[in-house]
Amino acid sequence: MKSRQQQFEQASELLKAFTAKNIPLAHWYFFSTLFILWSSLFLSHYFFHHFSWGLVLSVPLCTLFMCRSYVIEHDCGHGSFYRSENANSIAGNFMGFGILIPYSLWKYIHHSHHLNVGNLDKRAFNPEIWTMTVDEYQQSSIFKKLGYRFMRSKFTRFTITPTINLGLMFRFVHPRFNWKANVSVIVHDILYIVILWKVHQFMSWKELLVIFYIPLVIFYFVASYTFYAQHQFEDTYWEKDEDWSYQEASFYGSTFIAAPKWYCWLTGNVVFHNIHHLMSGIPFYRLDEAQKAFGQTLPYRLIPLGEVWQMLSLKVWDEEQKKLVPIPKSNH
Repeated sequence: MKSRQQQFEQASELLKAFTAKNIPLAHWYFFSTLFILWSSLFLSHYFFHHFSWGLVLSVPLCTLFMCRSYVIEHDCGHGSFYRSENANSIAGNFMGFGILIPYSLWKYIHHSHHLNVGNLDKRAFNPEIWTMTVDEYQQSSIFKKLGYRFMRSKFTRFTITPTINLGLMFRFVHPRFNWKANVSVIVHDILYIVILWKVHQFMSWKELLVIFYIPLVIFYFVASYTFYAQHQFEDTYWEKDEDWSYQEASFYGSTFIAAPKWYCWLTGNVVFHNIHHLMSGIPFYRLDEAQKAFGQTLPYRLIPLGEVWQMLSLKVWDEEQKKLVPIPKSNH
């Protein structure tokens, strides 16, 4: 019988074949996404003044390709979209600019997430959803408990959190970020201020809200729901540093979501998140192919997309049961 380490080595070897990139296809995804996103914004501008019903088509279209812009930016950050770092950097910056996510900052914090996922002692370095253990929660002050409950509530997750995590967080420098990430934030903020000032000279705040902010917030909502589904499930993985394993955290601390084709397309197959974490060099358009070849090389549970809503009730990590559980009733 193979050891766990041998199983991971076999799995990694199998998945390496799918890291090969299809550059003509990557070009197609990049240019078509960029063209449709900005065309939908110009269409919305036209419809706002001449045919308001047209916004029913252009605003959702804009939202769809904001999601797809993020998919490409994400792959660029992993170096899985183009072969060269410069090409990934150029494409990533173009994709991130239209969704207000500076590429260098995203690359930095997402890399930190992958390196520290599931490590209880390095949660400060993992920009994951705020997760406390049962003991930490029980020993917290009433104000910290209330703040934790508020941030982990379903209401907050789908109203405030998306805008804070994806909108506001990327507007500020931080001493923990590297210099590239902080410079990226400053440059993007300056450009956005200049563009906003120029745009407001011929566009009202109401129009800007309708044609840009609404699709942006819907995209943030989709991203927030998807992010939550990736690691916040009952049998996820959390261990203290001395017992932590990168491979086990990557695979067993990530979900495999059973989702319809349209959702897979929208999110760039990120529903196969355990495969992605185990081999992040696989381009998004090959993840479906990779997971079919992977099969049950390593055992995992398939989670229906609808179950994510139930997962929102799981809020604290029980170190004894090794499970994410609801807040104990005795602590209400």
